[in-house]
Amino acid sequence: MRSINLLKIAAEAETLRLRALMARQARRAAFGASAVVFALIVLALAEIAGWQTLSLYVTGILATLILLGINLVIAAVLGAVAARSSPNQTEREALRVRREALEGARGALSITAAFPLLRLVGPRRRRAFFRFGR
Repeated sequence: MRSINLLKIAAEAETLRLRALMARQARRAAFGASAVVFALIVLALAEIAGWQTLSLYVTGILATLILLGINLVIAAVLGAVAARSSPNQTEREALRVRREALEGARGALSITAAFPLLRLVGPRRRRAFFRFGR
């Protein structure tokens, strides 16, 4: 009886822990989304400040084209870095473990699948399509 009560208490504690975890993750997501919005606003204001500074030295259209070129170079560099990103050691090790586990499961499955085949190979007895009396 005591072990059942302890299991109930453990289950309730785990439920409480998961609820607190979900609430904390929801708050983190909300604050993270707000941070992204403000970061985008900062980038937009930096673009405006850069355009205004450039427009003091060159015409408006030329300042826009210069900023467009700078942004294009930044986007190309970041895109190249993202494209060249290769799996790290942890990812490669996890992939190796997964493959080994799947190969082991396939081996176990092939042995398990062989049991019904052994029944077919073993001594045969005639089975009726409909079984009456059994």
